[in-house]
Amino acid sequence: MALRMVALNRLADNRWIARKVIPQDVREEYARLYKVKREVHLKLPADTPKHEAKVRLAEWISEVETQIATLRAERNGEGQPLTKLNAIALAGRWYTWFVGQYEGDPGPPKRWREMSDHLVWDVIYPEAPESYHEDPKADPHWEWQREPEVREAVRPQVAELARVATFLASEGKALNANAYALFVDAVSDNLLPAITLLERRANGDYSRDDTPDSFPAFTDGPTRSAGISCWDLFEAFVKALKPADNTVQRWRAVFLEMQRHFADVGADGITEDAARAWVRGLVTEERSATTVREVWLSSSRRVFGWGAEHKHVRRNPFADIKVDVPRQSRSRETKAFTEEEARTILRAALAIKNPKTPLDRAKRWVPWLCAYSGARAGEVTQLRGDDIEKRGSFHYMKLMPDAGTIKTRKTRVVPIHEHLIAQGFLEMVRSVGKGALFYDDKTPPRASSDPMNPSRSRAGNVRGDLAEWVRAQGVTDPELSPTHAWM
Repeated sequence: MALRMVALNRLADNRWIARKVIPQDVREEYARLYKVKREVHLKLPADTPKHEAKVRLAEWISEVETQIATLRAERNGEGQPLTKLNAIALAGRWYTWFVGQYEGDPGPPKRWREMSDHLVWDVIYPEAPESYHEDPKADPHWEWQREPEVREAVRPQVAELARVATFLASEGKALNANAYALFVDAVSDNLLPAITLLERRANGDYSRDDTPDSFPAFTDGPTRSAGISCWDLFEAFVKALKPADNTVQRWRAVFLEMQRHFADVGADGITEDAARAWVRGLVTEERSATTVREVWLSSSRRVFGWGAEHKHVRRNPFADIKVDVPRQSRSRETKAFTEEEARTILRAALAIKNPKTPLDRAKRWVPWLCAYSGARAGEVTQLRGDDIEKRGSFHYMKLMPDAGTIKTRKTRVVPIHEHLIAQGFLEMVRSVGKGALFYDDKTPPRASSDPMNPSRSRAGNVRGDLAEWVRAQGVTDPELSPTHAWM
């Protein structure tokens, strides 16, 4: 039976949606835990840029597949057991992980107050027994919330709010049914303190948090195989080499899945045969051989090659693995725009008169700047007024790594064509000032403080919006990359 592709689509109101069918063998148990039986949905706001939506999709798929793998492990008796002590210890690791995801840039306090209110009044309170409603003063500390039937009722919502699936995936853990219940119950007892701490951080209070001191350590052996895990190897690679944020975003799903698959053996325990079998299994109807070769295998080979060089692992099991990609017939002579495609885009850009917003300025000027310079759209969308200089009688634009991603990581100085000057490009630059030309840098970005889950740059979001705009002009050849075809 063919696998159904998990694809992003637009709803009538322009929101993003993706659907994933739950396998028949786990539907009953999945429905009991997550209140969805046949198909799960991911919905994202309409203003989510396409590239960010794809990153969210990959992470969501990883979480759902982790849930499914956990259920199968439980059913087959393969899940890891936990004592109550170790469940609380694991919840302590979750607490540190969850707080660490947000405390560097927690956003407004209102965010955490609303989450706290939702947890208390929308998740827990509706499960209060009749005896509490009859006499609330008899149980002022809500001891009823620890009753087994209440625990079971709130587990799915607590697990979702606490991002339990993502945490377990990052730890490479599949728990059996009893262990999972013990763990989520321990998380439930500590979710409100974590939210409260993040509200304090949002208010500027970074005083010491004593809560982690209250958790025990594991007492009956290691929680994963000896040696570095796949995720820890990836994290060490990112910290050492600091690759571009979009590289981390693209490779993140690879190592979350690898961590889940090889949790028992760790990075150093992966043999070449096991690596080859895993890579071959990645090619499905929803994941092409090209994607596996250029993203999954390439990232695995690069990170493990670095790990072997720096003695984190003994060998690179992906070094000699190949992925056969069926030859595709191409109707285009080149990956560059044809003359007619270029004319279509440039005419549409020229038709935008007096652009008022940063995105409108991007539509008006970025295609022309790319056409005359050969620069990539993502390099141009991150230009700032300060990057436009006059030297002698000529004007230049500086494509600089400190503004964002540059392919060579080296500053390039590119002359600005006189035709662009005649069109009024310099007047536009002067009207904007020294800051970003093509995105709003007046408001703080929604940045992630987690280097392993970076936010997409605002210039990158504009690049994605431009690609969609180019497609809307009728340049729809799927063999084209609309942001890389100015050559």
